[in-house]
Amino acid sequence: MDNIEDQKPKRRVIGTIRAAVNTLMSHKEILFPFTFVIFIQLLSLEILYFAPRYPLNIFFAPIIRTLWSEAYLHYPLNFILLPKLFQYAEMGIYILINSFCIALSIAKLYAIVSDKKDQTKSIFRETISSYVHIALAAILSFLVVMLFFKFYGLFLNRAMKIQSTTGIFFVIKTLVIGGAPYCNLIFSVFVTALFAYVVPIIVIEKKKVFTAIIQSFKILKGSFWFSFWIAFVPTLLYVPVLLLRNSLNLESLLPELKVLVLVLSIFVIVFVDAIIYASLATYYLSVRERK
Repeated sequence: MDNIEDQKPKRRVIGTIRAAVNTLMSHKEILFPFTFVIFIQLLSLEILYFAPRYPLNIFFAPIIRTLWSEAYLHYPLNFILLPKLFQYAEMGIYILINSFCIALSIAKLYAIVSDKKDQTKSIFRETISSYVHIALAAILSFLVVMLFFKFYGLFLNRAMKIQSTTGIFFVIKTLVIGGAPYCNLIFSVFVTALFAYVVPIIVIEKKKVFTAIIQSFKILKGSFWFSFWIAFVPTLLYVPVLLLRNSLNLESLLPELKVLVLVLSIFVIVFVDAIIYASLATYYLSVRERK
């Protein structure tokens, strides 16, 4: 890997991201945990796709009938329900699998930076020993995101009750409703920055989750917005997908397009995550080296 200090990532967002991307391109094995995440997500999507069909409908059909209706077991409503079901599955995947794979890639990156020999088994063994703390960190960040979504939902519900079709209240209604996906995206970036160095500290320093959070906050005292922009810049790659999902009236077109956009979003999000967490880990390692 290129020397991190030579890349000068201390306070340079683009420099840090470039150094991380160079590392990913030079050592593609760091990306392997992310490819596993893609596989698991696509597998989950496939299972949910076939949920209304035998034999999976033995388990899924009663749940779908109870929570929605019989109609959602059939075309075209099954395609409209699919993204919602996948969203629920993603929550579990993020906490149980994605968080560990991120930690595994950070451990691999650290081994490369430290010029350690390739010891995949030992890296896996050491990372999985911290699995509980990694999962707890994922749960805490997830709960903070959900808290915001709940809070924003109050504004969303209030905006939907506005009857005005012109004037300032109509503008407010349009901004709150139309801007919801983008506000959610920005706050997700905010939370990523808030917990930026928790997983690297758990993996590299072998700290427990609450100790890692305290140490992470100490680093964030002088670098929160720097960390925010590190997370925000790669996230811009996802904005076109978000625009596609929200600008096309997919229900009036082919319902299958919802699935295609969903598959595209899986690849883009995982790719963005790889850049973000490699960049944050790169910056953390530079801070650690200076100390």
